Amino acid sequence: MNKNSPKINVIFRSCDTVNAVHHAPRPFGLDKKTLIKVCFKSLYNSLQGYNYSIIVVGDNLSQEMKDFFSKFDLKLIEGVYGNDASIRETIKIAAAFPDNEWIYFCEDDYLHRKEAVDQIVNLIQNKDSIVPARIQYKQLLRKREITLFSFKRYFRKPDLVIHPCDYPDRYNLKYATKSFIFHTQKSHWRQIFDTTFTFLMEAKDVKRYKKTLLKASNRANDRYLSKALFGKSFFFSKLLCVSPMPSLSSHMHIETMSPIIDWEKIVQQLITKV
Repeated sequence: MNKNSPKINVIFRSCDTVNAVHHAPRPFGLDKKTLIKVCFKSLYNSLQGYNYSIIVVGDNLSQEMKDFFSKFDLKLIEGVYGNDASIRETIKIAAAFPDNEWIYFCEDDYLHRKEAVDQIVNLIQNKDSIVPARIQYKQLLRKREITLFSFKRYFRKPDLVIHPCDYPDRYNLKYATKSFIFHTQKSHWRQIFDTTFTFLMEAKDVKRYKKTLLKASNRANDRYLSKALFGKSFFFSKLLCVSPMPSLSSHMHIETMSPIIDWEKIVQQLITKV
C-alpha cells in the first residue's frame, strides 16, 4: 500500500432494478447487472495499492447483486430508498468520516480506467500548489500593452472537488467556456462548473456544505448542486471543481461516453472476470 496516499472512502450507490433514471440507452449492449459489475470491478482494480474503504449503498438490490458484492472486502448497506433518498443516505454516511479523509460519491454506471485512482491521488497530493490564475485587465496604449489592474481569482484558497469524467459536450463549441487548465506530473486537469452526483471531496467539505448537498438531493438536482458549490472566476466560499483530460472514467450512456479512450476494450477485458 502507498503509505503516503490520502484515505479515499468510496460510497458506491447501486440499484439494478432501474436500468437508467432518464431511460438513456447503455453502450455495448450491456444489461444493468453486467454494467454494475463491470463498473464496480474497474473501480476496485484502480483502488488496489491505495488507502481506501468501500461502502455500497444498495437500493432494492437483487440477490444476484448481493452475492456479487459479497465477494469483496466492503460494507453493504441495504434498503429500499429511491434515487433521492439513496443520495441522502450517502451524505449521512460521508459526514461521519474524519475531516481530512476523502469521500468518493460514486454512482454505479461509471467505468474507470486502471490509472484513475493513481492520477486522482497524485492530484490530491499536489493540490496545495495549484491555484487559479490571476485576472488581469490590460489595454493597448501606443503600441504598448499596460496592465490596468490585476487581482487573484480567489479570496480564500478554494478547496477541491474532483469529477473523474470528461464529458464530450465540453468539446462542443455550443457549450464551450473559458476555464482554468493545469497539469500535475501525471495528467492534465480542467476547471469545470457542473457535475453529476459522482465526485470526490474532503469529508470536512461534506460537513461544511451538508445543507446544500441535502437540498440538491431533492429530485437529484445536480444543476443546483453545481451552481451552489462551484466557483467560476471568483471563489469566495465556493469550491474549485476539476475533471481530467483525457477522462479517467466514463458515464456509461451512449450519448455521454468520454472521448479518446477505448472504453469497449476496457469492458471486454473486465467482462470475463465478473
